[in-house]
Amino acid sequence: MNKPMRLAGTAIALALLAPPGHAQSEQALELAGRLYERAGLDAQVKSIPAEFEQGVADYRGNAPDETIAALAEAGKRSFAPELLRAEIVRTLAQKLQAADVREVLAWLEGQVGRRVILAEESAVGSMTQENMNAFLESEKGKPANPKRVALLAELIKATHAVEIGASFIEAISLGVAVGLDATQPAEKRIGVPGLRARLHAAVPPQRLRADLAASLPALYGYMYRGIGDADLAAYAKFNDSALGQRYNEAVTLALVKALGGASVRVGDMLAAPGKGKV
Repeated sequence: MNKPMRLAGTAIALALLAPPGHAQSEQALELAGRLYERAGLDAQVKSIPAEFEQGVADYRGNAPDETIAALAEAGKRSFAPELLRAEIVRTLAQKLQAADVREVLAWLEGQVGRRVILAEESAVGSMTQENMNAFLESEKGKPANPKRVALLAELIKATHAVEIGASFIEAISLGVAVGLDATQPAEKRIGVPGLRARLHAAVPPQRLRADLAASLPALYGYMYRGIGDADLAAYAKFNDSALGQRYNEAVTLALVKALGGASVRVGDMLAAPGKGKV
């Protein structure tokens, strides 16, 4: 037997002896990766570094330029889409059964699923203040549509939109605060728990979520402006189902966990020797 054949035989033997959980884990990660793409999470996550950079820009004039530059770079690396993707996919694979993922994928890859996800992805890049103002102005002359309002409200609740939106805002705010804190001498640093407490005191979590709940109907109206009532009703029904709730709970947990970890990483990067000190 030549060497390549011996190596092939060894590989087969190892595969046969490998614990079944290993193969299942690889399969779970593959399925979760497909779900990440089909659910439009990629578009949402890719927008985060730019939002972090905007949050950092608000501090120009209050911190040295080199500190601002270091903070922006740390945020870009900490919230890197490929890093967040790996963390989100891993959590989805842990929290969702393979059978559930396949069912969700079947729905998302259907005609209605593709239309609503495309609308969500498109909105991420086009939801500027100017576009929102134009949309709201265009809605003023239209008759009230209680059914549409109810569908949007149902969808906001079923998809945990308030909690996910709050998690995005809190993660970016904490990341900026942690980064600035890390540039201070060690004896002057407040630390993550103290910073989180200060942020919550400045903007209480309940108030942030109440503000989001008030603003989301308009944002969702814009996002799904090209989606008909029938498609929207089907989407709301899917998200309201037992399967949809398991899916949305897993997505919410995955996003909150990944974003929270990224916030802390900003400080870790800037606290490294020679990084961003003032």
